[in-house]
Amino acid sequence: MTHAANLYAPPGAQLTSTRKACDACSEQIDARAEICPKCGVRQRRPVSKAALLLLTFFLGGIGAHKFYLGKYWQGALYLIFFWTYIPGVAALVEFIIYAFTAEERLNEKYSAASGAGTVIVIVVVVAFVGVAVVGILAAIAIPAYQDYTVRAKVSEGIIAATPWRMAVTEYYMETKRAPASASDLPGGAPAQPQSGTIALGQGGVFTLTLNERPGSRLTGKTIVFQPGVNPDGQLSWNCAGGTLEPKYRPATCRP
Repeated sequence: MTHAANLYAPPGAQLTSTRKACDACSEQIDARAEICPKCGVRQRRPVSKAALLLLTFFLGGIGAHKFYLGKYWQGALYLIFFWTYIPGVAALVEFIIYAFTAEERLNEKYSAASGAGTVIVIVVVVAFVGVAVVGILAAIAIPAYQDYTVRAKVSEGIIAATPWRMAVTEYYMETKRAPASASDLPGGAPAQPQSGTIALGQGGVFTLTLNERPGSRLTGKTIVFQPGVNPDGQLSWNCAGGTLEPKYRPATCRP
């Protein structure tokens, strides 16, 4: 007695389709094809939710998930401004959104530009390059800023010496000779500046000695103010003397 075949029995092997519809022209193409042979359009790569979540959680602050989704400009902005922590907060919000979004929905909205491993390599390389660039800029900017602060303090000291110049000039205009000491000045010696000390010498020459914290580039440096008589009988001042380096002086006090 022969038994009839069961027409409703499940197939012995799972049937899988090796074809898919082209994203652009809907032509049936190989499921693994990256470019449609008919229309030449590159096919969308499926998004791995697991990879997207890992990239967003661990490297979202530097834009790894944006690079993974092909949003390169957004990824670059995350990478540039990562130090503000704003990209990190935004990535945390995006992580929560991705976590509660089905993978099918993610694939409807996004496509993967490249594999997660490739994205990590790219981000790490770019991060290293960024750190190197920041280091170079810091090596240039920090000394320039320090020089700027030194020049600013020197300018403050020169401005603070103005009462001494005025006092010497007033004494000369009244007596037609230079004061021999600070006690000869009208009203006595002016107040000492906060940025240093001033000592008046022979011929109306006075020296500003800059006082800064120990180890400062200005500590103990001097600027010498020397008066001279113009053809019209008025006093003019030369402040190019002293031990302070020319690069820290204003243009009017350089040799």
